[in-house]
Amino acid sequence: MIKKKIRGKEYHYLSYSYRENAKVNNISKAIGKELPEYEKLARIKEEFCYEIFQKRWMPMIEQMTKKYRERFNALPKPIQVKDLRTFGVRFTHNTNRIEGSTLTLHEVALVVDEPNVPIKKPTHDIIEAKSHMNVYEEMISSKDEIDWELILDWHEKIFELTKPEIAGIIRQYPVQISRSKYVPPMGGVEYLLDDLLKWYDENKKILHPVFLACMMHYRFVSIHPFGDGNGRMCRILMNCILFKNKYPMFDIEYKIRQSYYNALENANIKEDDMIFIGWFCKRYIKANEAYLK
Repeated sequence: MIKKKIRGKEYHYLSYSYRENAKVNNISKAIGKELPEYEKLARIKEEFCYEIFQKRWMPMIEQMTKKYRERFNALPKPIQVKDLRTFGVRFTHNTNRIEGSTLTLHEVALVVDEPNVPIKKPTHDIIEAKSHMNVYEEMISSKDEIDWELILDWHEKIFELTKPEIAGIIRQYPVQISRSKYVPPMGGVEYLLDDLLKWYDENKKILHPVFLACMMHYRFVSIHPFGDGNGRMCRILMNCILFKNKYPMFDIEYKIRQSYYNALENANIKEDDMIFIGWFCKRYIKANEAYLK
């Protein structure tokens, strides 16, 4: 948010600058002399973010997705199933590793494909890997829409054997995020999640699926509706939106976790959604850059 003086009067503007081909581009949006009420200002900011997304990243994402669909649809059905399963193993490994799992990618593959092979790692890591993979496979085979029931069901299925006291239960207490200055909302969590799901339902056929997936991810984890497992839930909801709309899924790798944490924290602390949107779009394109070749 910036202020400009025009003919001696001060006006509020939203402004976004970025460098492209050695040239600095600027996108701005006038708000007016007075700031509108909170809800209206939030809508204006979201529209501005979407305008930036459309101009800066959407053309490349559409180009990438066109090639992805061509390649995927050309595969025999058994190979499609195999590729989706392979992605699921990598995704399960990385999403759990980000949250502290000690399993290697090879060990996650053993848990999924050869459950009788003994692995000398913590039992809860093994159980959560298997449970997460089961939910992922349910996600790619189900036609269910994202709603309260689905979110509670998936959270319970992932954690019912390792954290039964919080599995599928919306928190009624404050939480803190390790290594973060951002503090999630203390109360009213059900109302915040309900608002997010209403927003999703109203916009799922309006907003671009990649923007929708990005914002669901960011807003869900900012609410932090569960006592634990919010990161894993926001990442599987993100991929649910992408997969159902036939866009490449996004495996956020463990090795980029610090930039991921930084983007989430800075966006929340500075109340600037574009920080996370920019990180998300750049990393999403890089993760699927094979489809641009």
